[in-house]
Amino acid sequence: MGVMKIIRKYINIVLFCSVGMLLFNACTKYVDKEPLDAFSDLDYWNSEDNVKTFAWGFYNDLIIGFGSGTNGNFYFTSFNDDQADPTFQQFPKNVPASDGNWSFGDIRKANLMISRVKGMDLDEATKNHWVGIARFFRAWSYFRLVKRFGDVPWYSQVPDISQDSLIYKARDSRDLVMDSVLSDLDFAIAHLRSKGEADPNTVNKDVALALKSRICLFAGTWAEYNQQDDSRAIRFLKESKKASDQIMQAGYILSDNYKDVYSSYDLSGNTEVILYKHYEEGVLTHSTVGYTNATTEFKGLTKSAIESYVCTDGLPIKLSSKYKGDDDIHDLRANRDERLLHTVDNFYCYLGHLRGGGMKSSTGFRPTKFLPDVTPAASHGDTIEAGDTNTIPYNYTDAPVFWLAETLENYAEACAELDKLGAYKITQNDVDESVNLLRERANVADLELDGNQGTAVNGTPFVDPDKDPDVTSLIWEIRRDRRVELMMDGFRLADLLRWHKLEYMDPQKNPDAFLGAKVTPNDDITLNGDGYIEVYPDHPDRPVGAKYYLWPIPSGQIALYPDGVLKQNPGW
Repeated sequence: MGVMKIIRKYINIVLFCSVGMLLFNACTKYVDKEPLDAFSDLDYWNSEDNVKTFAWGFYNDLIIGFGSGTNGNFYFTSFNDDQADPTFQQFPKNVPASDGNWSFGDIRKANLMISRVKGMDLDEATKNHWVGIARFFRAWSYFRLVKRFGDVPWYSQVPDISQDSLIYKARDSRDLVMDSVLSDLDFAIAHLRSKGEADPNTVNKDVALALKSRICLFAGTWAEYNQQDDSRAIRFLKESKKASDQIMQAGYILSDNYKDVYSSYDLSGNTEVILYKHYEEGVLTHSTVGYTNATTEFKGLTKSAIESYVCTDGLPIKLSSKYKGDDDIHDLRANRDERLLHTVDNFYCYLGHLRGGGMKSSTGFRPTKFLPDVTPAASHGDTIEAGDTNTIPYNYTDAPVFWLAETLENYAEACAELDKLGAYKITQNDVDESVNLLRERANVADLELDGNQGTAVNGTPFVDPDKDPDVTSLIWEIRRDRRVELMMDGFRLADLLRWHKLEYMDPQKNPDAFLGAKVTPNDDITLNGDGYIEVYPDHPDRPVGAKYYLWPIPSGQIALYPDGVLKQNPGW
């Protein structure tokens, strides 16, 4: 502090003594300098540690995990056919003035990091690693934008304030953007440090492969089902398959218990997890456990979701002799895929039939997947005791971000879609090394191939009577397994969008997505003619037309651009 006072005193003496042009000339040499008590941008980029610190901002912005409040990737993303929010949810009816998702802050940050790192005095491998980190997060940021809005402006540099044409550039096609995203991911995979070389639980080569597996599956199936562009679909599906296979060969091993990934206080030793978000008591916490262990009405699983779980013989409930029906919760859970037993409790709770001190679910089914102390062995409706670790917002179980199970589902689906498109011949080994590993963990018989994209179990061909006629039996069963494996994990709406299947969220076409459990009547609930809870007895409609496959561009953003430059999405 004393040094700074001396410097300021010296400057003041110079300024006081200088006159006329001498004053002007003398002052310029001080004005042109960086402030002596400030830290400039260029000063910052002088060490790898500073780059690492800068990169932590991406983790905070993009890795949501269980989130805080009700904004997490798990459980709270209930706008789909798997869960029924207590309050009926709709797609937006009007164009909003603003939308926080239309944001390019992390993209600007990534571009800044890329440009600064390239000019640093670091060896080439170190530079490329950190450029790879920036390009990884730029790819992830653009993927989120494209999923929601479709065409968006692609920026590969930080615009200068004077570059109006760049700042206010028109939207680029989603194809151009996704091609650029793929290029970013390929660079990251080629240059990022390996898991063993990188800091623990940070972005590394495996994490980039996992993101590529996810993104390319989305891009490939979107091209297939929404753009009818088979060539583009094949290209991206092959990339998803390749990236998934590399993860499958990287030494990750499924946890013995399905719930371990979702309800552990420390995922650092979990052999299935590729990247996770760590929570710490009193430091960083979430609410997912609290909201599924409280008197706040649960976003219950729907009849449609519950019936998607097969029986232990591998057959859908309408074909299996092991299915005992749904007149009783214990019958419903008997002989079923163990993922169901981990996901919902063994008792009903609903208005007029509250349990555990007042718990209730919109559908009668209580979600248990994220609760650390509830297991399938519970048999008397016991609940975990409320305490600091289980109440809102003090939960600190770790959240998976990328994990092997999702990658296995990506691989199986990419193989099946490539087979359908005639670009690859799926094999039994492909199925055995992906979804069958997940089914075995869930005590479910293996899925077998049977001829031309058909399915079988124990050598017997079958076709689910409820199969969507638009897809093959094989794709239907793989999609089913993905649905139950990733139940409430935040993928379902994106899956329906990329498959062009928002009709599953239409009450007229899929009424089971708006029903709950089959229960004993009481005065507080409404049941349909077959005895199932009607979550929305007023029977509201939900339009699911073509325009809802993309969200509207906020009108406030359009108004900022020169007339006609930023165009609205179709139908809005």
